[in-house]
Amino acid sequence: MHCSSLQRYFCGTCGCHVFQREQSSIGGDEGADGLWAVATGIIIGRAGTGAEANGEPVEDHDENNNPPLLRYARHVGTDSNGDGGLSLFIEAVGESREFEEHGQERETSSSTISEVKGNGGNILHAHCHCGTVRFHITRPDASSRIPHSGFPDLITPFAISPQEEITNLRGEKWWLRPVGHPNPTKYMAGTCASRSCRLTSGFEIQTWAFVPRSNIFFLPASGSTIMSLSAPMPLDFQTLPPGTLKSYESSTGVLREFCPRCGATVFWHDRWRPGIVDVSVGLLAASEGARAEQWLDWWYGRVSFEEDAGNGRVGEAASWARKLMGGLAEGLRRWEDRRNCDGPREG
Repeated sequence: MHCSSLQRYFCGTCGCHVFQREQSSIGGDEGADGLWAVATGIIIGRAGTGAEANGEPVEDHDENNNPPLLRYARHVGTDSNGDGGLSLFIEAVGESREFEEHGQERETSSSTISEVKGNGGNILHAHCHCGTVRFHITRPDASSRIPHSGFPDLITPFAISPQEEITNLRGEKWWLRPVGHPNPTKYMAGTCASRSCRLTSGFEIQTWAFVPRSNIFFLPASGSTIMSLSAPMPLDFQTLPPGTLKSYESSTGVLREFCPRCGATVFWHDRWRPGIVDVSVGLLAASEGARAEQWLDWWYGRVSFEEDAGNGRVGEAASWARKLMGGLAEGLRRWEDRRNCDGPREG
């Protein structure tokens, strides 16, 4: 019988994924040590590469005419996530316009492009790979309007926006969707390319849903016998049982949580907006697919911190990362155009 084992290696302090190792029970081309993969988010540049001169872009090949350090080749795993996930947003990276798909045809049905019908129920379950982290979120309610939050970089780019615009002086509840609707049914979600998200996840793109803490309820870990978690409990980072989440302060006042066992990115939150928590979309177990479109309203106008993609990188790695984020931003805009052409969206 042919089977394979998969091991993931991540930093136990910040949760950053580093390697993946796959070993086959019958051997194979990868050899006895298995097939290793590196999370691209940790790659800084080719060994010996210096900083770019005067901020000018560098060529994709080094001076010795070696092949590109990084190349976007294909989408993988799209057969297991129900709706293609982010692959539908990334149609081009630099000069690359066609990607090989593994597990899903590139053509999408009209049901994928149009809003998925139905309300998806009133509870959306979420969990990490190993089951240590389990929680659910509920639909927006009266408590969802209580928090105050400045606008995220996703909506208002911090680098070019005046402070009074960022602070949201009018108190708009931007995380509730549709905007201004008396009975919102969804939460905003978006993509992020910040250096801190990249280095605490190991990956180029992090997806976040902005959910009030009052709408997040924790569940006992898979196989847990802890009686205090026999029923869902409102999320309180101070009272969760030890070992449920591991926290890392990525900058002053900013905390990130991940699963201490499998390394899954779980939450982002800070001391300035304690009532709103960024939830890692990859954990949501929506029946319609990875984008959870019955629950989330995706922001297409910007990749958060897109200009940060090459920060801390040099040479080809920096150039490639900027091209990738440019391709994602372009794909998001095209996706929004398609949805608008498909007809009005339901809330």
